[in-house]
Amino acid sequence: MSNIINKEKLMEKLINAKQEVKMLSVLAFDIDWTALREIWFDKINAGDLNVEIILESEEQAYKRSIIASNRRFSGENRSYELGSFLNILHAPGLDLRKYLLDRGCKYMEPVEDMKGDASINYKQCFSLRTCYLEIPYPMVKIDDEYYTCFLFTKFNDIRQFEQITKEHSWYEGFDKYIHAYLTDPLPNDRLKQNVAKKFSTEETSKGNHLEVINLYNNERISLGLLPRDSFMDTNYIKNVIWALVFTRDGKLLIQQRSKNAKDNQGMWDKSVGGHVSADDVDTVKAAARELAEELYTVEADEQSGHGQSSFLQVNVDKMKFLGEWTPDSRYVLPFEEVGSQKDESYFFRISYAFSKTIINSPRHLPTGDIRDVYTFTDVYVCVVGNYFEERMDDLKNAKYRLLELYELKDAMIDGEIQNSNGDWEPFNMSPDLKTIVHSELWQDLTQFADYLKKQFGRK
Repeated sequence: MSNIINKEKLMEKLINAKQEVKMLSVLAFDIDWTALREIWFDKINAGDLNVEIILESEEQAYKRSIIASNRRFSGENRSYELGSFLNILHAPGLDLRKYLLDRGCKYMEPVEDMKGDASINYKQCFSLRTCYLEIPYPMVKIDDEYYTCFLFTKFNDIRQFEQITKEHSWYEGFDKYIHAYLTDPLPNDRLKQNVAKKFSTEETSKGNHLEVINLYNNERISLGLLPRDSFMDTNYIKNVIWALVFTRDGKLLIQQRSKNAKDNQGMWDKSVGGHVSADDVDTVKAAARELAEELYTVEADEQSGHGQSSFLQVNVDKMKFLGEWTPDSRYVLPFEEVGSQKDESYFFRISYAFSKTIINSPRHLPTGDIRDVYTFTDVYVCVVGNYFEERMDDLKNAKYRLLELYELKDAMIDGEIQNSNGDWEPFNMSPDLKTIVHSELWQDLTQFADYLKKQFGRK
């Protein structure tokens, strides 16, 4: 048994929604948001209506447009270019969310963003998310009623929407589908978080909560985008950078992760590590950004320098990239420049093996769980200026130490290290740092450290 309604009837039901509206995929519905926003404002502002909208990503919209924009493929007299799809995709934010915010609508932000700013009874009544997984079937839940339509409704003039009632032969399947994408999980639900939230970013006043990065197959070919945190629960592969920071006398900088870090709490880790964002042109830019963020704090009163790069200024251009580390051909240039610029920082790319081999980079969570995270890792070595050691107190992001490579390896074997007071304390290494010490990369780092001592070691 089915019940078919037209676009006008669907709009009427949306306008008259009493408790909740949950929409999965807006392209197929192409809603007139301006006709809804004033009525919905009153209901959301009063806390009476819960609206959750899950958008496709632009990547998915682009894929849809490949067929829709070609009349030979779609068989339609009219076609839709990507711009048309993107206008529909962005309309909820521009026409609805912006209207609600401009009018000071309450209950617009996630509960976690309102800690300390709202009463204990605060609830979020409006959510606008972009999902980076394919949305196989468009759905609208209006109170207790489900409606769906042909996925490519935008390609034609049918504009028919079918109510999925309990008598419908597909109702049970749709109910599970809606639960996975839209419904908040039950307390004992092993999934803990629904698909749309786990693989999406939310538009809030503080911006998207999750950084979006590329996922890769085993050949390091990009398969699309996913939010950063979703890699914790999948076997998807992401691209990261590790940067090993050396002083000019060959000592390696390591850092101790804080006791309230998201993972690997209290462990001694590599100098710098970070995700390669979808906004990064390449991993060189990602490494420069991560190094600058880790090593430099905001400059306050040193704007009147003498042309020298200030140690305290945040500027990714301060990190000067000198290409691949190929010691057999680089005994003169560019190290003449490195030697003459005594307070500059330079970095090289090293070890292609890590770039092409999938590495497991486990995360020890505060709960005691260990999550496997799979990566392609581009490794960089950085040479900092002569006065870095004296300025170590300016590094505020973590607790740091400079060690000879043999000291690091001894600490790993012994499980303890001597502190500045001469006392011995436990030394717990992160999985990444253990991987570095146990891998073929260690020989490359030893060679690099020895080269620095020979060329720039203090006499």
